[in-house]
Amino acid sequence: MLKTKVSCTVVSFSNMTSALAMEEACRKYGMPGSIIPVPNQITASCGFAWRASAEDREKIEDFLKEKGLTFDQVYTLEL
Repeated sequence: MLKTKVSCTVVSFSNMTSALAMEEACRKYGMPGSIIPVPNQITASCGFAWRASAEDREKIEDFLKEKGLTFDQVYTLEL
């Protein structure tokens, strides 16, 4: 049975410290999403990314800026 792909917001990081800082901040402030392995569709120095629903992209981007979190890029991907 094939899994149906859904549109997701994916944040990539240049290092593990940044990915873990994102996870900690999101847990603390109740932001949606979770840490995942970097999807094949993108390349990142760190092997981890943050995944949330596509509808939360603007909320995630605002949160990254507001909290001064370090990240590489924000994508919308079908996963």
